[in-house]
Amino acid sequence: MTGMTTPAFDAPADWPWDAMPADLLDALTSSLARQLAPGPVYLLIDPMSSDVSQPIDTYPRHPVTCAALQSPAEQLPYLVELRDANDPLLAQSIAWAAEEHLRACANGSGPCRIAGWLQPHVPNGGATLARQIGALLQARNAPGGGHYLRLADRRVLALLHRLESPAIDWPRQLKGMAHWIYLDANFALRMLQGQSGPAANQPLQLNAAHWQCVIEAEAINRSLMAWQGFRHPLPDDAVAQVMAPLARARRHGLHEPQDLAAYAAEALQFSAFEQYPDLAGRIARCLHTQQPLADRLQALRGRWTDSDTASPPPPPPPGRRP
Repeated sequence: MTGMTTPAFDAPADWPWDAMPADLLDALTSSLARQLAPGPVYLLIDPMSSDVSQPIDTYPRHPVTCAALQSPAEQLPYLVELRDANDPLLAQSIAWAAEEHLRACANGSGPCRIAGWLQPHVPNGGATLARQIGALLQARNAPGGGHYLRLADRRVLALLHRLESPAIDWPRQLKGMAHWIYLDANFALRMLQGQSGPAANQPLQLNAAHWQCVIEAEAINRSLMAWQGFRHPLPDDAVAQVMAPLARARRHGLHEPQDLAAYAAEALQFSAFEQYPDLAGRIARCLHTQQPLADRLQALRGRWTDSDTASPPPPPPPGRRP
């Protein structure tokens, strides 16, 4: 099985929330616990931007290390070993994952520290699993000669998981890993499964199309979060849908991820936006003055929304909720 989606239940329609609905968190916790096998569960954390706010000092920790990962040790991922699916840290970590996505949507971006919940096929221990993850993070054949594939940022993992052409052979590349479960942008649990057998301890094999997706990950994910401000849940083909307006935004000379995302979200929300006669000139002036495109679009929105009366109201400014 290459992967599966496990929604907790039909998510409430009154997005955006100020906080995660308690019944959604409870359903996610129950759903995750049902999918886990008996024995230890390994919580993968990515502290690249910052670590989880509440220290986890009473649990065994297994650092993810590899000679090719040229980053300070405190920025590299690590595994926290939970006793089993009934460990209270499981529910706490789901709450952290959901809340950090809420904050990122409200602010336009933000760290995703909770990379997922993992178990190997054979209980070899956390150190063995950490070595396998360290090997997967080696950016072999990366454009520009990079050394680190941030697969422990679950947004990068989700983008690569969603790619269908060409699809990654996850069962082969995750051999030895029974499952890697992560929370997606729609607050659903997604699972990747590897073949049984000894871990290969090899870098994730990516081709040019995969690497292009990784390079564009920040703009894509910012676009998805902005889109989610007025459409929830996102459609299954959300990534494919944002790629076209992102390409058109680049043809207008935009290159900053936040500007690209502002353009893509506006195009997805208002069908008349890209037909606005002076759009190219307005963007050119925005680039000249270095004004954030989102601010300019908010000031001009009435120019294309008058003919787009079926569209929903614009999303609230970053950091605010209605």
